[in-house]
Formats: sequence, structure tokens, C-alpha cells
Amino acid sequence: MKGKITEWNDSKGYGFISALNGNLRVFIHASSVKNSNHRPRLNDEVTFEVREDNRGRFNAVDATIEGKEALPLSVLFGCSYLVFVCAALIVFGRPLFIIPLYIGISIITYVMFSVDKKAAQTGQWRTPENSLHMLSLFGGWPGALFAQNQLRHKSKKQPFKTILWITIILNISAFLWTFTPSGIIVLQRISSVFY
Repeated sequence: MKGKITEWNDSKGYGFISALNGNLRVFIHASSVKNSNHRPRLNDEVTFEVREDNRGRFNAVDATIEGKEALPLSVLFGCSYLVFVCAALIVFGRPLFIIPLYIGISIITYVMFSVDKKAAQTGQWRTPENSLHMLSLFGGWPGALFAQNQLRHKSKKQPFKTILWITIILNISAFLWTFTPSGIIVLQRISSVFY
């Protein structure tokens, strides 16, 4: 459904949408906006789904502010890092097997986030958070950041987010270590297995 934000209380993070057909007034909270790197404003045009709560009120969910499709900083960071990895490996003549490793583990991590979200919605067995963190630590964190943004899964849970960023820092540190003399030796030993 499409509409326009006709009332907005920025300090409280909520307001109301009037559907473009004019027949429906819908409550919207800032947390229901998918492209959340853009704060809603009065007169923003939005696309949204409507859900009725247990009191019969209409609420906007999965809302998107029109014309605000820019990637969040976390996703841009993950993409930029992968470009940096490619450039650094090529410029410094390091083994290129690290590139498909990062991409492959990122894809696996994204899939695991998707499976976990589906399990959470259907009440089935969940993927342990430690497994998601281990995948991130071993290079899947760009996939984790993308999954958080696209799937809206584990994007608000603070202990998880903090540990995720710790794994990101550790993974980047490990990658940078491969450019030190001791890191080069270890990387050469590993690459000799593949080549």
C-alpha cells in the first residue's frame, strides 16, 4: 500500500500515514521503516503493509520511504571491505583464494541468518548464536551485515550486535596480520595446500 506521512512526532519516533486512496489512517513507528538509515519526516511518501493489532488499530509494517533506497553504512562497510581485500591481495601479490573464501563464507552466513529467522517465525529449532558468530569470525561478517539489513534479523538485539562487531574487528585484524612477516609465512603454508 502507498501513502504519505501526514503527522510525525520526531522526538517520539512515531506518526500517522494517510493512504493515498484517503480511506485509511495508519500508525507508523520509526522502527517499522526498513530503510532505517533515513528517519521518516512529514510528507514523506511511503510504501507499507498494514497489520491490525489486538485492539483493532491499523499499524504500518515493513515500511519503506520512497526515494530513500541507499544502503546502510554497515552494508557499505562490508562491501567496501571486500573491495579492499581484493585490491590488497592483488597489489601485494598474495594468494587469491582468500577472495572466494570471504564470499563463500558470507553467503553461508547469510543463508544461516535466513534459516534462523524462518525457524524463529515458525517456532522450530534455532541456529545457535555462537555458530553465527563463528561464521562471522571466519570471514562471513559481510554476509551477516547484509542479512541484518535485508532480513531485519538480529539487527536490534544488543548483545548479539556487540559480539558481531567484535568478530568483525578480530577478522579484519587477522587479515591485516597476514601482511606481517609471520603472517606471510603462515599464509604461504596454507596456500601451498591449495596450489
